[in-house]
Amino acid sequence: MGLAPVQGRRHALRVLWRQDATAAFHLPAELVHAQQAAMYQARRTILSAHRFRVDDGPAGEAPVVLGLTRPGSA
Repeated sequence: MGLAPVQGRRHALRVLWRQDATAAFHLPAELVHAQQAAMYQARRTILSAHRFRVDDGPAGEAPVVLGLTRPGSA
């Protein structure tokens, strides 16, 4: 897992996840993409449960964290 700054968004970080390169090499591309999308969705769910504000982009893209939710806000 890693973090990367989001260009043009000063306080936003993209949460990246990369599969093991050897395993990904031996799997069909469709399965690699499906696993990547599932991991990103799981990360969105986990980050949201921990009260991070997450920009909900497409399933195949890494989630973007915007910061913590302030207490009392929805």
